[in-house]
Amino acid sequence: MLTKIWKFIEHNRFTWLGPILGLMIWGYAIGCTPETESPLVPGKMVTVIQLEVDFKTWQAQQEITAIKFEAAGQDLEQQRLNNEKIKEQILSLASGGIPDVSGLMKLLIGGGGMGAILDNIRKRGVLAGGNRKKNV
Repeated sequence: MLTKIWKFIEHNRFTWLGPILGLMIWGYAIGCTPETESPLVPGKMVTVIQLEVDFKTWQAQQEITAIKFEAAGQDLEQQRLNNEKIKEQILSLASGGIPDVSGLMKLLIGGGGMGAILDNIRKRGVLAGGNRKKNV
């Protein structure tokens, strides 16, 4: 029985071979999709659709990073403006109104005097604690 089947196949070899080759070519075309290495995940192979998803992910990350940089720049600008306001207020208080050199001098001398008073209080505490300086 097998010999009869084999003889039939042998006699009609190209009739069978054509569809089998066609099926193999079709399977190769369907089963082998093009792939490339993912730019985001080295070593991972991706298809066209996965590459598009990776690109959109990367693009979203870039937009988020740009927003973070913008927010940081705004924060620095706000801090600079706040520092300017504080400087203006201190100079205004020191001069009694418009900032000028005499007002700045009052502020510096007053701050120095306050520092000297606080330094003397600290030194008295050290001396009263038994760590008296010896005359050398």
